[in-house]
Amino acid sequence: MAETIRGISVVISGDTTKLGKALEDVNKKGKEIQGELRQVERLLKFDPSNTTLLAQKQQLLAQQIENTSEKLNRLKSVQQQVNEQFQRGEISEGQYRAFQREIAKTEQELRRLQEHMQEVEQEQQKLAVATKQLQTFFAATGKSVDDFSDVLGAKLVSAIKNGTASSKQLDEAIEKIGQAALGTNVDIDKMKQALASVDDGNSIKNIKKELEQLSKEAKAAEKSVGDLGVELENVAGALVAGGGIAGAIEKALDVSDLEAKINVAFDVPESSKKAIKEAVRSIEAYGVDAEAALEGVRRQWALNKNASDESNTAIVKGAAAITRAYAGIDFTELIQETHEIASELNISNENALALVNSLLKAGFPPEQLDIISEYGQQLQRAGYTAEEIQAIFAAGIDTGTWNIDNLLDGLKEGRIRLAEFGQGVNKSTAQLLQGTGISAKQLQSWGQAVAAGGEKGKQAMIEVAKALSGVKDETKRNALGVAIFGKRKLCRNKTGQNRWRLEPPFRKVC
Repeated sequence: MAETIRGISVVISGDTTKLGKALEDVNKKGKEIQGELRQVERLLKFDPSNTTLLAQKQQLLAQQIENTSEKLNRLKSVQQQVNEQFQRGEISEGQYRAFQREIAKTEQELRRLQEHMQEVEQEQQKLAVATKQLQTFFAATGKSVDDFSDVLGAKLVSAIKNGTASSKQLDEAIEKIGQAALGTNVDIDKMKQALASVDDGNSIKNIKKELEQLSKEAKAAEKSVGDLGVELENVAGALVAGGGIAGAIEKALDVSDLEAKINVAFDVPESSKKAIKEAVRSIEAYGVDAEAALEGVRRQWALNKNASDESNTAIVKGAAAITRAYAGIDFTELIQETHEIASELNISNENALALVNSLLKAGFPPEQLDIISEYGQQLQRAGYTAEEIQAIFAAGIDTGTWNIDNLLDGLKEGRIRLAEFGQGVNKSTAQLLQGTGISAKQLQSWGQAVAAGGEKGKQAMIEVAKALSGVKDETKRNALGVAIFGKRKLCRNKTGQNRWRLEPPFRKVC
């Protein structure tokens, strides 16, 4: 069993204290910030350009960076003391390695946060640039986004009008609109440079002239497209002419473009490319955006290289059907979550997708799909089977008022804390156990079983829950619940009346 830093004592500002206690406040603050950040990120999935949410995300990331930096500074400030304690034999080799790991983990977390902050700032900059270019284009041409609904599609037009389009979607829109209005062979880079010149003081009138010149150049470079044998004068003219020819041209260009993207983005045998192309087209038929369909299919094949084309196709089609059936589900994220659930619970992708579908049918919140793999991993390690884990999730749904995240966070925290008790019960918890009928030795034994996992680990968690419910002193019972599971919410819902059991049928018992 890996040792931790909890038993290491250090001197900070003249006071001797346990290292774990010295980090207690920053760890608590970090968890609180992460919880709020997760809520913001869930909302941003449905409204990625919401300025209020983006500002909150930046603020929370900045706070988390500051908090993590403080934790790293504290660890490094006592590094010399810990080195000396190890040299004198006052701490074990395991504790010393645990301290080194804690520093490495904190450094990695700080780098990750800083990179994430940089990505957020870059996305905001890209959004601002793309939005300005689109506005300038419409001002110079006298057009609006509705005039290009045939080439953009209703979903993208709606996202642009509602202000929920991402920078990637806006770039896609600018390219498609430019080709539709100025000609398929228009130089997109030159067009963007002309649009960006408004920031340097160029007038809308001059930009209009530059766009007209680019359109002339595009026309001069036109050639017949595929088997259609039709010369493109410009896509906009074809659209005005009635839309039929435009649809045929757009389809021919899309097929060519899709094949090119598959050749570049997919590391698959040549024999798989036909199946992939057909899968992408099938996904689009479910109403999934073309780019999202391509990325979701790419990710499925990349994550499951050893699976057959038929198996991967079945998964992406199933995921597309779920995406269409339930609001608020992102196709690509569902592919990723399905893979992670399968990996964490040691089940097939097919069974993982079926598990997700069954939970959604029962009323599981679509915005909380990410917690299935996160908490399922902890429950699987504790010895629960995939069917039992599904039952625990379903039990959380059945209560109606229950916050599933709280339930599972309690279970996850309980498994981690019990495993730590397997190395020894701290003094404060031992004092709480007095008069409860639960000995420190018994709690340590349960902890060791939980840490080992499997059937014995699961049984130990059940026995802990039963022992807790048998403590007659409610104050002590609640305090022990917090000490073991980290929060009272594991045992109670919002009304304080319902209690949970950790064995089939995973339901309220009072």
